[in-house]
Amino acid sequence: MARITAQLKNSLPLQIVLAVVIGVLAGALFPNGQLSALSEIGKAVIHWVKLIAGPFLFLTIVASIVEVELKASDGLRLVVIAVVNTAIAIGLGMGLAHLFLGDVQIAGLSENLAAVKAPEMTIGFGSWIKTMMPNSLFSPFVNNEILLIAFLAMLVGIALRHVYREEGQAKFKQLASQFENVRRVPAVILGWLIRIIPLAVLTVVAGAVSEYGFGIFHALIKYVGVVLLGFALQTIIVYGTWIVAVARMPLKHFWRCAREPVMYAFGVNSSLATLPLTLNALKKMGVSDRSSSLGAGVATNLNNDGIVLYEAMAVFFIAKVAGIPMTELQLLGAALACIVASMGITGIPEAGFISLSVVITTLGLPAEMLPLLLAVDWMLARGRSVVNVLSDMTLSIAMDATDPLLKGRKPWTA
Repeated sequence: MARITAQLKNSLPLQIVLAVVIGVLAGALFPNGQLSALSEIGKAVIHWVKLIAGPFLFLTIVASIVEVELKASDGLRLVVIAVVNTAIAIGLGMGLAHLFLGDVQIAGLSENLAAVKAPEMTIGFGSWIKTMMPNSLFSPFVNNEILLIAFLAMLVGIALRHVYREEGQAKFKQLASQFENVRRVPAVILGWLIRIIPLAVLTVVAGAVSEYGFGIFHALIKYVGVVLLGFALQTIIVYGTWIVAVARMPLKHFWRCAREPVMYAFGVNSSLATLPLTLNALKKMGVSDRSSSLGAGVATNLNNDGIVLYEAMAVFFIAKVAGIPMTELQLLGAALACIVASMGITGIPEAGFISLSVVITTLGLPAEMLPLLLAVDWMLARGRSVVNVLSDMTLSIAMDATDPLLKGRKPWTA
């Protein structure tokens, strides 16, 4: 019994599963909406997660820009390959969601959310310029405008590099370390909030089952299946193309070396914690140290295909359940928000869910759905981590394969 208690104490996924079970039982024992008010507790937790995530993202992006120094050619190749993979992940996510989740409804909940409308987004250059004109430097943080927060972080990071460029890379590392120390404060607060996420799940599930019955899980199971399908297709088609068609690396060789970090990422649910094993696997594959450090190290905050694919599907799913039509411009805004939010959220528990809460706020979609998604997110979180690890390895391999200095000769083909 003591062993089970210790495992439960140290395992957030187990706590969430237990919270779902207790919430379902409580909702079934008190039907007809008797526990619907409990959902407000879960909403309060999500509100605080969104409140802290903005400053955390800002500090992370500033630190990354200040610390990293890249040759222009390497930086360009790195960004292009990462953006191509991420764009495909988003397109794949939204395409599968449109194909399989286009008619999804949750009886009762969809009707209650029908009054929620996403903010209007007007197409046009003038309208786009207006979105880049906040009332003050603090309003993006007050309003959780993720794209503006990222833009400000980029400006600050670039300006710091300009001011201290004559003092060398040591000064940049010192500045990055200072921002990283400050970043620990919101990271600790987010860690505390994550600890009470099971309570948010319990209260929201109990309230939802009490008010809407067990029908909510039919749609959620379908959603889980489609997200897992997206992960599989991204791995097989996109990464397989880079590995086999571009890098000419035998798949058997790749998977033999990648097996250990993939299994570890699945177990610990963290691509960042898997980084040492990822670098070791790349070394076994014959990837150069430079490409490994760029693809799996420098690009860690940029290269999160698992998170953005998941977020693209979740955005579509929430909008459909709420009956909110998404225009092409709003879908584009959703894609940009997914990319930006995933950039600064690496390395903390439930990173994908935290960044999703920021994206949902940016798009004006109902946050009431977030704790319900978290009820099944423990199934998807490990898949996100595995895809992120595979994405890092694929990017590193692609960097070697497209390096003109290697002239097409790779160790794995020698």
